[in-house]
Amino acid sequence: MLATTPLDGPFGVRIDGLDLRAPVADDVMRDVLRAFYDNLLIVISGQDLTPVEFERFARGFGTPHPHVLSHRRMPGLPGVMAISNLVDDDGTPVHGFNGAAFWHTDQSYEAEPSSATMLYAVAAPATGGRTLIANLHAAYDALDDAMKARLDGLTAIHLYGNRDEDAPGELPASALRDDAQRAAVPACRHPLVRRHPVTGRKALYAVAGTSRGIEGMAEPDALALLAELKAFATADRFVTGHRYTVGDVAIWDTAATLHKAERIGPATGAHDTRFHYRVTVKGTPPLM
Repeated sequence: MLATTPLDGPFGVRIDGLDLRAPVADDVMRDVLRAFYDNLLIVISGQDLTPVEFERFARGFGTPHPHVLSHRRMPGLPGVMAISNLVDDDGTPVHGFNGAAFWHTDQSYEAEPSSATMLYAVAAPATGGRTLIANLHAAYDALDDAMKARLDGLTAIHLYGNRDEDAPGELPASALRDDAQRAAVPACRHPLVRRHPVTGRKALYAVAGTSRGIEGMAEPDALALLAELKAFATADRFVTGHRYTVGDVAIWDTAATLHKAERIGPATGAHDTRFHYRVTVKGTPPLM
């Protein structure tokens, strides 16, 4: 059995004692997946991986889902991208840091959304740089029966970006670079409440970030409902904040969570540098 320890928050576990540099045996991978679906967030500690090894492990959760920001994809490994707060000599962000510092669900702006996101910490700052993750199973379960009945059958309209980017304290998503990227992500639709594709549990889905409206509902009413659900789902009682240690591989279930990067300033040295590799996958694990 895996050695797991609860994370500092209402959900999530840390897994120690695995070495992901070699392919993971099927029986161990089944235990990892069981821990993942039971807890929505797992952190596998103590890793020393190349991008190739990281991407190979990620394939155990599904098919790598290249990001629409094609200029950020790693050459030869399109499912891998770098996330950092590095800046070049003139102060320009190398990887567009803080482009994910708002509540969202990865690739909910695509017709086939992601099923898991994972970050591998190559460098981690002494303070800041956490990922905040909200449990949307728990948030849905905590809704009263009247709200559950109101949401039943509603479909949200999604478009790349952060619908609240103009609100105080909010930030925009990383900008799409060209017409080809904009054409790749037309508006799409997803149920406001989804059954998990593996466990069958109901959860709110992407009630922050890309959701811009609700089919058949006047825009002011739709935005008010989405704002209410966002505020409810991101209350502290549903949120785990993970502070990275170098070598952590953090993986969360994008079918049942929202997340945001904690805002961070530009790197000035080793003590405040954040550098992660990111892979998002879609579909279900090959072993399932």
